[in-house]
Amino acid sequence: MLHIANIIRDQKFIDGQIAYHELTADLCQHDYFIVSWTKNIEFKYMTKKDRVQVVNPDELINILGTNKYDALFIHNFLYMPLHYMWKVPASIKVFWFAWGYDFYNTPKDQPYVSIPLLHQKSKELLRELRASQARISCFTKFKRSAKHCVKNLFQYNKQDHNDNPDVYKKAVSRVDYFSGVFPLEYDLLNQKPEFHAQKVAYEYTNPVDWDNDFETIPKIGNNVLIGNSADINNNHLDMLDYLKEVDFSGKKIIVPLSYGGSKQYANKIDKAYKELLGKECLTLLEYMSREDYLELLSSVGVGIFFHERQQATCNIEELLRHGVKLFLSETSINYRHYKSVGYHIYSLQHDFNQQALDIPLTEEQKKHNVQLWLRTSNREYRLQYLYDIYDLLKQPNR
Repeated sequence: MLHIANIIRDQKFIDGQIAYHELTADLCQHDYFIVSWTKNIEFKYMTKKDRVQVVNPDELINILGTNKYDALFIHNFLYMPLHYMWKVPASIKVFWFAWGYDFYNTPKDQPYVSIPLLHQKSKELLRELRASQARISCFTKFKRSAKHCVKNLFQYNKQDHNDNPDVYKKAVSRVDYFSGVFPLEYDLLNQKPEFHAQKVAYEYTNPVDWDNDFETIPKIGNNVLIGNSADINNNHLDMLDYLKEVDFSGKKIIVPLSYGGSKQYANKIDKAYKELLGKECLTLLEYMSREDYLELLSSVGVGIFFHERQQATCNIEELLRHGVKLFLSETSINYRHYKSVGYHIYSLQHDFNQQALDIPLTEEQKKHNVQLWLRTSNREYRLQYLYDIYDLLKQPNR
């Protein structure tokens, strides 16, 4: 039987992944590790925390050195301390399952894949937020500088080096297999000289969603979803330029802001949206359970997303499979992918107006999108991703 170590964090998607892996328990045992120098992890999102071991990087390397693991699955590159990557035994195949932030936004000052992520107003807001964080006393700056020097001298291993471009690139060269959320993301990374990984397909999914083979398209509401989180890559402020041109009477505008960014950013967006949209605006500042959030999404008839990188795909696909009308930035990775697959989606920049907001997809368009989603989202199709990876690991010259 195969044995795989998974590097994870307490994130919304992980319970679903554990359930997904458990469907192949007769072929492979999966173990789950959070790598942290702090052992007191407070779980906010995961319920399957009994399946997780919290280890420090040295303990992880010792565990991987026991010769019982065939592969290391890294769920988001940044969840692994990258200066430890070359300590992973050579016999273990390393899989990088990218989430997007781990190469579009990292390293911080020199992103591995550099594309324009922010529109003008969001750029200005980012500068404002960084400036406010920089307004600290000279004494505080001195203390931080002194502490940093001490850590540099005595605690190199315990520091976070994932934003160091040299450390990042060296870690990339240790990766054997790569899967992005979209297939085209492999091509973006494959242009890099230190990237030697082979392409595999892996899916973030939850088996509870596979039972929804809709014979009829679910009934949807007429509310509007704006973005997916409090991440500034949502370009919330820039989106207001489009929203202020239409009338949302009779609709609730739902703006998720409960995770993915700073409280300071979330509060600024909360204020800006309520000033423009008033009582029609419902900002989500507190985390909701998956069940409650999905129930809220069932009231949505239009989704608007202004990301430029691959992002918010769980929200987007949940809406697509329910026949919701979507407006995406036409310059985005999201738009390129979903258009190439054949979905009926629309350009925020050129298609969004009052008429487009008020007229839903036709029944034929809804059916087309739902069937496209079902084609690649059924049990057999999703499990094949794991079977293919297991077959790869069983090959004698892998």
